[in-house]
Amino acid sequence: MTRGGVDGAIERGVTFLHGRQLPSGEFTSYRSTDPTLATEREFDSSPFPTALIAYSLGFVDSPRAREMLGRATRFFLAEMEGPGMWRYWTRQHPYHSVIPADLDDVACVSYVLRREGAAFPDNEALILANRDARGLFQTWIVPRLPAPLSPSWWRVALWQWTNPAKAYYFWKLNECDRDDVDGVVNANVLLYLGERAETGEVPGFLAEVLRSGREESCDKWHLNRFTFYYTVGRAFETGAASLGGMRDEVVRRIVERARPDGSIGDTELDTALAACALLAWGSAPPELERAVAFLVARQGPAGDWPATAMYYGGPKKYYGWGSEELTTGFCIEALARWRLANPCEPAGRSMQ
Repeated sequence: MTRGGVDGAIERGVTFLHGRQLPSGEFTSYRSTDPTLATEREFDSSPFPTALIAYSLGFVDSPRAREMLGRATRFFLAEMEGPGMWRYWTRQHPYHSVIPADLDDVACVSYVLRREGAAFPDNEALILANRDARGLFQTWIVPRLPAPLSPSWWRVALWQWTNPAKAYYFWKLNECDRDDVDGVVNANVLLYLGERAETGEVPGFLAEVLRSGREESCDKWHLNRFTFYYTVGRAFETGAASLGGMRDEVVRRIVERARPDGSIGDTELDTALAACALLAWGSAPPELERAVAFLVARQGPAGDWPATAMYYGGPKKYYGWGSEELTTGFCIEALARWRLANPCEPAGRSMQ
């Protein structure tokens, strides 16, 4: 295993994604009752997986990566509604008009657009208006009491009142509630808004999730502990210094789940998220290099990594979402982050 092998794996992964990006700029994601996505999977059009992949591609400096980011940016702008809002399902999805806008999509898409220098409406006041009495961010942008004073918030939230039948069945048939407060969603909002007075309650909330061992249950959709470590880590890395007290415990919990073959957790996706988290937290234990070697060894001949469900439609895990493209995005990020953290290492030197 050489560092040149890491570079080659990154290049092959980028080539795979470049060939799989849809003309619209979207990357494919699937919904399935099979967590491995090997059976019963169907295309489920959404900006969210594309936002995650676009974030990961930001760690790669290549013409193809930049081209894909340009296409993804145009896709996000085409799907934008009103004052910088996005829903989970795209306009082409039959249930687009059913689902409300949510802060997970809004924060992840907005972060990428801002990083890429794209012009879009200032949506920060609207996001800040969607907090509960504790100062935590609620996932769904829907009418509630006490009512925020933000006109832009009402412009988005009132949609539910104009479609009462659709709204009724959405809440009745799904595992979500109007007042959901989700851990990973709050971490993603913190990533976008940064540490400021208005986000001051979020770090303590996330730290309490860790203290109480609720990494896999603090969020109705993101039910994987490695997703929690990843999202909190990248928020810390981009400036949320108040999260720093979580570092040692997060690193310990990641490392204790390392396996003899180099993997961390159960899947290639888990391993990639774990490696990204370690790098975001500024930690380089021996398990990190072994995880990188594992990912390089597990890359498929087409340049991809296996699909597995990353998030779910609720705690029952009846439906999961993922794709080869999504797993590949995180694996590329893990390898690219590692190379950025080791810039002076010669490409041919063997990894121990």
